[in-house]
Amino acid sequence: MPVQPSQRKGRIGCGLTDGRCRGANNRDRGDTFAMEQVRDEPSKTDRLATMIRDAIRQGELAQGALYSAQELAERFNVSRTPVREALLRLADAGLVSIQRNRGVRVRTNTEHDIAEILTLRLLLEPPATRRAAQRLTDTGREELSAALARMRADVGDLDAFFAADRAFHDVVLRESGNERLASYVTGLRDALSLHGRRSIPTVRSPEQVIAEHTEIAEAVLSGDATAAEAAMRTHLLSTAALLSSPHSTADPEWLTWLPQVD
Repeated sequence: MPVQPSQRKGRIGCGLTDGRCRGANNRDRGDTFAMEQVRDEPSKTDRLATMIRDAIRQGELAQGALYSAQELAERFNVSRTPVREALLRLADAGLVSIQRNRGVRVRTNTEHDIAEILTLRLLLEPPATRRAAQRLTDTGREELSAALARMRADVGDLDAFFAADRAFHDVVLRESGNERLASYVTGLRDALSLHGRRSIPTVRSPEQVIAEHTEIAEAVLSGDATAAEAAMRTHLLSTAALLSSPHSTADPEWLTWLPQVD
């Protein structure tokens, strides 16, 4: 039997309830509202993905723990649909793994995972920083300086410090002009973020991190592409050395991927 158009107030005339009908009837007030909800969904998903990502970074969602979509929906006071969409993004970024019919598990990176992530960052971020120094915009100049200033001001607040650190790298990546690279490297940084946090209070001071970022910023701001690339590479190698297994007697796997430099 053909599906009859729904006569209920607030439902789409073609019988669907998700607001995605196309046709003349979409001009009525209820359907316009539904279409606005669909257009707004990506921004809602973006916000939720950020909230879940921050909860993972801050340890509120524990590494190795399993969470259902319903549990996360209740925690963040949203429906399950944007939760599922946000989790798919975080799975692509390597922060969670999807467990079919069970939920999602917050990933715990192995030494091999860390080696892979560091390898990719070392291959991608230094040349991106070179490019940023070559094409830095006025907006990028202001935002990079502001992010570094926030890092200096927030040495006593790790959450704020890491937010400023993230903003710093985001500006550099964006100023490279390669949106796909920026998005991909941001995902790599997210996957490594918990390990990076643990390195600060134990073996690396915020002042050391600020010194490394200052070298990067000075080179980028002055337009010295070669120095900018070298400074980013030095910073990442410092991070890699801290996060590599202290029990390994061989060179870490990521080192064999890198071009030899003088």
